Amino acid sequence: MQIHMIGHASIFVETQDCKILMDPVLWDPHGEGIEDVCPKREVIHEQLPEFDLLIISHQHLDHFDIRSLAYLPKTVDVLIPKDKLIEACLCKLGYSHIYHLSDFTEVKLGATSLLATRSENRVPEHGIVFADKSGICWNQVDTVVSLDTIRYVKSHYPQIDLLLASWQPMLEINYQTNQSLSFPYSEYNQLLEKINLIRSKAIAPGANGFKFINGSSWLNQVVFPVTREQFCKDVRMVYPEIGENVFAFDPGDIIAFKNGEFSHLKEMCQFVKKVEDDRESLDFSPINVGNNLIDDNLDNYNLDEMKQAINEEICLNLPKFIMENKDSLFLEHCHWQVIYQLEIVFPDSRKQWFFDFSQDNIQVQAGRNPFANFFTSITASSFYGVLKQIKGWDYATQGGYARSFQKIYMATQYGINKPQETSIKNPLILKFPPQNIFEKIRHREVEKWGQSNGKSSIPHENNTYMMKLGNHLVRQLKEPKT
Repeated sequence: MQIHMIGHASIFVETQDCKILMDPVLWDPHGEGIEDVCPKREVIHEQLPEFDLLIISHQHLDHFDIRSLAYLPKTVDVLIPKDKLIEACLCKLGYSHIYHLSDFTEVKLGATSLLATRSENRVPEHGIVFADKSGICWNQVDTVVSLDTIRYVKSHYPQIDLLLASWQPMLEINYQTNQSLSFPYSEYNQLLEKINLIRSKAIAPGANGFKFINGSSWLNQVVFPVTREQFCKDVRMVYPEIGENVFAFDPGDIIAFKNGEFSHLKEMCQFVKKVEDDRESLDFSPINVGNNLIDDNLDNYNLDEMKQAINEEICLNLPKFIMENKDSLFLEHCHWQVIYQLEIVFPDSRKQWFFDFSQDNIQVQAGRNPFANFFTSITASSFYGVLKQIKGWDYATQGGYARSFQKIYMATQYGINKPQETSIKNPLILKFPPQNIFEKIRHREVEKWGQSNGKSSIPHENNTYMMKLGNHLVRQLKEPKT
């Protein structure tokens, strides 16, 4: 069997005697113009092979694309859920061989068998199990899979060869409806637990390869909390028996398998080409949504001096401080294998570094890390003010010049473990303790304003004193001098 990744949820399946197209979205942008497949791809439409069967999993626009369906041959057999809208649109387009699927409908196509798997979503939808003599693939698409569904599938197919897994716990409308943007630990844990129960021979992340574009692009920072790299790593932690059979699946890739042997054929599809890996635009960053940090440098620090001081602090002083305190202040960071992503926003640019606390020798590295799980973004001038002890952390955080969030956890065979919310501190806070800086700045202000205002302070003659009686203070008049 061969599975061609066209992009996002669109796949082309070749069994021993059947060719199947599922959820075709063949043009970008799609979804009424707000989405592109990601990584960016090009579909060579005239080279799309002939196929025997078309499957539509459900009516969401990233699976049910009218433009693509209008392009395809109308005489092909089509399998759909019991959805009147899908059927009406297909009929208007000229499709005449339309067949409804119910939960656990079985379809026989020569030597190829299909099984429609149930979803707990309210919208009518189905995943599909593809089976022939070479092996078995379960494409979960967007379905919410219950334990009963897993049991049913396993009773028919005890060993799944390839699982195209539901993997991204999307926060699609959380921001718009004033819901939490915290990392969805529980939902993600459930996805990993089900992968461990299915115990397929190989796994690839299935449907969820798109990004929002144009005026909707800000959603990319709040909708996709898990990177594909992190998911693949977590699968290996949760289900170590999988070994190396966890495949990142890009548009234009093919996964071929027969009798338990797998090949990941990168960029070998003849009708889809990956154009660009633009997945960095999907990095989860709820602290930046809507209003990116801007360094207006209100105190007019010299830009070159500021850059030199910050670079020296991050590249020399901070790594030294971390290593010196690795077994004390940073004990929890090391235990939870924190990867700390630090972004400094300068008036004219941005720069990123990261520290990997899973390493024995923790050193700074430039750039982005897709496995990062602790993030700090801070303007250069506010950080420079902290370095020079001109400004305190209240100025940086309450003033909105510094932002931070965490998605720290460990995926295990027994579920996700995560630390107490306050147990892992920001390394910058540990390096520059807020109270110490607060006290030094206040003393500096005393020196500054005490000298300038001391002579002009308001005169006052105090004729009273305070007497302490137990837990009370009582003001008494001073006896007049004789």
